[in-house]
Amino acid sequence: MRFLLAALLLLPAGSAFAAASCAPVSTDARIFASADSTDIHPDWNDGSTIGLSWSLIVTGDAQAPDGEYYIVGDLIDPRGGVVNEGVYVSDMEWECDSPD
Repeated sequence: MRFLLAALLLLPAGSAFAAASCAPVSTDARIFASADSTDIHPDWNDGSTIGLSWSLIVTGDAQAPDGEYYIVGDLIDPRGGVVNEGVYVSDMEWECDSPD
């Protein structure tokens, strides 16, 4: 996963991030408000879980002080609507496709 993120950073931002998308690997995937594993996004801190048909359109990445990597992007519901913009997800909980 870290190699994919590194490859995305080497490409021009517009072309790399526009086509990259990710999907949760399980319904235990969490949505964060920042690159901090204790900072659950306010829309997701009530015990709600993410479905496997949700996706994330990648806009960037971040590394927390503890060394954990996060993917930053817009959360897309199964119908294609943007639910949350600029959320953070753990790169260990999501699988990303590289742009074609």
